[in-house]
Amino acid sequence: MKSIGTHLLSRMAVRSAAFFMVFILSVMLFSAEDLAADAGKARVVKDGEGIRLQVDGEDFMVFGMNWDYFPIGTNYLFSIWEQPDDFIIEALDREMPLLKEMGVNVIRQYVGIPPRWVEYIYEKYGIYTIVNHPVGRYGYTLDGVWIPSVDYSDSRFREAVKEEILDVAENFRGVPGMLLFLLGNENNYGLHWTSVEAEALP
Repeated sequence: MKSIGTHLLSRMAVRSAAFFMVFILSVMLFSAEDLAADAGKARVVKDGEGIRLQVDGEDFMVFGMNWDYFPIGTNYLFSIWEQPDDFIIEALDREMPLLKEMGVNVIRQYVGIPPRWVEYIYEKYGIYTIVNHPVGRYGYTLDGVWIPSVDYSDSRFREAVKEEILDVAENFRGVPGMLLFLLGNENNYGLHWTSVEAEALP
């Protein structure tokens, strides 16, 4: 069965590193000395040569793209990660070689991908994963109530999302192939507050 992902690959360009680097550079900067003392992790290094991402102590250029799998006839409610293992393996073993051939070395996945599949993709195809938590961008259930447009000034919402993000980070701790976390996705769109209100948030 062809997936929409496979169908579109021939029309998709490999995304540049710039998209991911905006987030990476906003997280943390490490000196070369810090990196040497903590090898084996992804770090943004700032030294006399500039600012760059390193993995395992080596400069790393992200050639990343969003990747998802929707068999023809399904929609956004379909989740490959809820399918049987043999279904997932068949899909990954068909599509990951295509991405690798395109030069992709990183894929972005929304929260929901189990850590073992991040490891599988990395161990078999050498492709890293960035896990994206939308931070309530598409709505959020708080105290059992669905909120379609979240209010970031609500301290209850902020605390709930913070705990959820920390749980995700802990769940992926030490997983081979886990590169970085991406927080949010166009969160300045589709919300009820204005930029002035956003700037006034504590």
